[in-house]
Amino acid sequence: MGFRWSPVRIRASRPRPTTTGSLLWLLVTPLLPWLVLAPGGQWLLPLVAPSTLYGAFAQRVREGRYGAAWGLGMAWAGLLSAGVVLLVYAAPEAARQGILHGEAYRQEMFGWILTGHGKEVTPAAFVPEHLLHLGAFVLLAWASGGYLGLVLGALLMGYMSYFVGAFGAASGAPVAGAAAAWVPWSVVRVAAFVLLGTLFARPLLVRRRWPFGRRELRLMALAAAGIGGDLALKTLSAPAYGRFLATLLGP
Repeated sequence: MGFRWSPVRIRASRPRPTTTGSLLWLLVTPLLPWLVLAPGGQWLLPLVAPSTLYGAFAQRVREGRYGAAWGLGMAWAGLLSAGVVLLVYAAPEAARQGILHGEAYRQEMFGWILTGHGKEVTPAAFVPEHLLHLGAFVLLAWASGGYLGLVLGALLMGYMSYFVGAFGAASGAPVAGAAAAWVPWSVVRVAAFVLLGTLFARPLLVRRRWPFGRRELRLMALAAAGIGGDLALKTLSAPAYGRFLATLLGP
């Protein structure tokens, strides 16, 4: 009996693609609000804003690294907000004209702070609006692998941050005033939205209709608790917090 020797082929493993470049792109985020100076900048900003995050974010979602993806999303949201606030300080007229819904939201929030009345202290008004935003965000994230959910998130972050910058400028203490104007329930809501966007980006990214198990369901429950906490905290705290913000504006 004869034996044949056949060489064993050894394939060199390919290195995993790095996301260093994608992470560096994240640092560009605070400059994006200046897009409002371009033609069509009102719409260009929310449409382009997710591009500095999406590459690194999508890779981590595909790998099931939800905590890392959520952390990147929160960093992106913070950098985008900081960029809008700085735009308000440096070029208030450009910000007023360029941030979608920014001036209307500023007037609404200042009205609540100065009078104690308004949508911010009326659950019958703000609960349906928040739930509408939530439903639209989840559907857009599911349909687009997360990108369009981030577009809606950039739009919401844009006008909330416009108010934050406007309040910081009016308070005379730009840093402390802006920090106070990021009301606690909004921070909880942003964190919950980013977690939901992380989870519901996954079906399209991994090409599976329902790629969710116990781990993902627990995270969905955590996000739902965040949404409930946002609504409860706003209902209970908004009247007192509005009076606190009024003291920062002075006479």
